Amino acid sequence: MTTIEEEVITYIALTGDLDAVTGQGAVTAEHFLDPKNRAVFEGILAFRADFGEAPTPEVIQRDHPLYKFTEESSGPIDYLVRELHESRRRTILDLGLGAVAEALDKGSSDTALSILRTMLAHATTATAGSREIDYAGTGSQRLELYRQARDNPGEMLGIPTGFKFLDKITLGIQPQQMVVLTGLAKSCKTTVMLGMTRAAYDYGVKPLLVSFEMPYPEIARRLDGFLARVNPQKLQTGQLSKAEWRQLEDALTDPLGEQPYIVTEDRAGAMTISGIQTKIDQISPGVVFVDGAYFLYDEVSRESQTPIALTNISRGLKKLALNNDLPIVVTTQSLSHKVGAKGLTASSLGYTSAWVQDADLVVGMEATDEALFYRMKILASRNAPPQESLLCINWDTPSFEEAEVEESFAF
Repeated sequence: MTTIEEEVITYIALTGDLDAVTGQGAVTAEHFLDPKNRAVFEGILAFRADFGEAPTPEVIQRDHPLYKFTEESSGPIDYLVRELHESRRRTILDLGLGAVAEALDKGSSDTALSILRTMLAHATTATAGSREIDYAGTGSQRLELYRQARDNPGEMLGIPTGFKFLDKITLGIQPQQMVVLTGLAKSCKTTVMLGMTRAAYDYGVKPLLVSFEMPYPEIARRLDGFLARVNPQKLQTGQLSKAEWRQLEDALTDPLGEQPYIVTEDRAGAMTISGIQTKIDQISPGVVFVDGAYFLYDEVSRESQTPIALTNISRGLKKLALNNDLPIVVTTQSLSHKVGAKGLTASSLGYTSAWVQDADLVVGMEATDEALFYRMKILASRNAPPQESLLCINWDTPSFEEAEVEESFAF
């Protein structure tokens, strides 16, 4: 009976298409658990390093006379690569769980926990795709993207944020991007994030929301209030008019859409970067939102809410976005003593400069002297200068009302 490893080697030998395996698939010799197959694969890699192409079946047979190619394949190469990753991940987990059990038998739960964290980190990164792209050979592909942008100016390239001001700047949040929402306390960071989660859902993307700031019942009330256009406070007190109750029934009787909208209450399980990665593996979201990212526990320094811990957490969240090819949106604190005459700036974020360094976009929320009105500020962006716009959050008939995008100005 043939194995997945043998089928992959046979595919390379017959097609010469090594890139399908080592490119975005990111398969290495470590994925081949059988020593015989690993030796053949290492020989294939060495041949390409010397001659720039995969060896033919004849060359492989010359170096490994007893090696037999498979006659049939159990699936396309994408499937075979996925199975190689799955096999390696299972091996890591098996070895790790064995070491955890041994540590527990010796009475050391701290050692077992450390091994478990390391195992999870290795398992979750074992299938991270390669990002190597031949810039010189892909000009025509980029030209086609630029042509589409020229022919469809302003067309969204990613997931809408739900806010005209942000959509004009970002053209939608895109895979591998990290967006940071910041502000002082009571600046409606979480409310804006919830608006973004709903916009993503309406766009057809499955959101995953991890909240350390707000319990699920309050999150649900706010979402339901915007959905039914009823003040969320009335949902809590029960003081709804007959018309408002009908609006609520109409909004909640039918499913919102086809895909799930996941809010996790497993704060302990998602308290670390590895924990969030595990949630991503379990749920397969299209975008991840982390409300209160500064609450996360840093597995490297084993600290929480210290400058080094927050730096590592920021870097870890950016790596999550890159490794999972997902946009990640987080909220974090700004500090009042770092708010100067110009109000909220990129220097206002708390305890570490990593948030600004790692993020593709940093958005600040700032209260104004007028109730319900907030400044939405671009504090840092890879693609846009600092600028701001006014946002009104109406609670009586829950809605976001924005100034015309053209009226936004630099500060």
